[in-house]
Amino acid sequence: MKKYIYLIFLSCLGWIGCSNDDNGNFDVEIDENMFSFIPTEGGAVMHYSLADRRINKVKAEYTDEYGASVYKVADYAVDTLMLDGFNQACENVPVKVSFLDKNEQESKVMHFTFNTRPSALYTFFDKVEVNSYWNGFQVVCNLEGRTEGSASVYFVGTNPTTKLQDTIFLENFRLASGRSVKAYSLDDSQQQEDYTVMITTEDNRQRIARKQVWTGVKGAVRSLIPNTNFELFDPFNKSREMPRSTDSWHPGALGKAYLFDGDVKGTQALEYFRRGYATPPFTFMAGPNALNRPGNDVYFVLDIKEPAVVGEMRLYMRIQEQNGAVNQDFDNDYYTKLPCNVQVYAWIGNGDYHPSTNPGTAADWELIGNFEQDPNIEEAERWYVNKEKVRDECNTLAELAALDAHYLSIPFPFEEREYRFLKIQFNETYVNTLNPDYYHNRNNNVTFHELEIYGVK
Repeated sequence: MKKYIYLIFLSCLGWIGCSNDDNGNFDVEIDENMFSFIPTEGGAVMHYSLADRRINKVKAEYTDEYGASVYKVADYAVDTLMLDGFNQACENVPVKVSFLDKNEQESKVMHFTFNTRPSALYTFFDKVEVNSYWNGFQVVCNLEGRTEGSASVYFVGTNPTTKLQDTIFLENFRLASGRSVKAYSLDDSQQQEDYTVMITTEDNRQRIARKQVWTGVKGAVRSLIPNTNFELFDPFNKSREMPRSTDSWHPGALGKAYLFDGDVKGTQALEYFRRGYATPPFTFMAGPNALNRPGNDVYFVLDIKEPAVVGEMRLYMRIQEQNGAVNQDFDNDYYTKLPCNVQVYAWIGNGDYHPSTNPGTAADWELIGNFEQDPNIEEAERWYVNKEKVRDECNTLAELAALDAHYLSIPFPFEEREYRFLKIQFNETYVNTLNPDYYHNRNNNVTFHELEIYGVK
């Protein structure tokens, strides 16, 4: 008998709980006309209107695609709440909605359903291509609408530790609206005639939404095109053309010719290193006002002399001396003159480009590659640092020989079109975030040490 009475008591508690779910303790008007649900990528947007100032928050409860219970609240000061957690298109997803006052007392609960649209994590695979690329493959996608989450790229290759065939991770990148190209040139040890590629998409909780495998992706061999005959046109006379001076305190040696002398690290300069003296840079420097700005549409044009299928441009830096004196032309600092935002266009106009006789218009140039990084990004993430995320600096040729060259890589799409003239536009250089007043680039100069093109001549 006691057990029977106890069960009745528990049932009453459960009934009271369900009753509270319908009636609530916060006596405020709530009805279906206050809410609407608009399907969006990966979920739905709940719109609501509030007329009672006692309402502090709007609460929604539902179960997402993974079976996880989701509890969300939105402030009275806004009028929408994102109901996410879905990848495939879903219909009639149940949701409970209520109001809360400032003491977290809940109003009567309203029951609705909403529909969702496929998320970018799902539709990514309808809009992605895995194509041949130089010494590897490339991933090209074009996303629209709301995007969130990320994609991970893998390929089947040789595990460097076990030396056995394995699925090797390459990169995880955030999904973003618009067109993006991810190009992967692999080490010599990983290059193959055909590649097997796997891509997964993950939400912000690292749950895999979808995956797909591509097989038989053809690789393409890319090699260095000799640059000894290259010519850099300077339509706006920004290049500092300065022969080497005999003044050891203010040495010169700047000019376009140093871009094509085969010195990718600064060997020639280091031969003249003397502590306390500025080393002759033997490099390229442009400015003032060599950066493209509104009202200052400046650029350079590279002539590689013979049409070629181009795959990559590399801009090298000159590895600096430890505590060496900086040439006065660099305004106290070298690194703030290195580019971090570059666009490269290919000439598609009639005839051969020439700065005076056939300069063309904007329509005669097609954007084929770019590099863009925040000028204020932490130095460890900049292209001029080594694998340990610090600058390489040295004072002797032996030390320099042991270092790897540092370069900014601008990949071009893999296609069979040939180009001869490439327009190079510099938009930004790096900012010294520790002492920008002293280490600055107020003259909008730009420098790099060597220029290389890779492709098929």
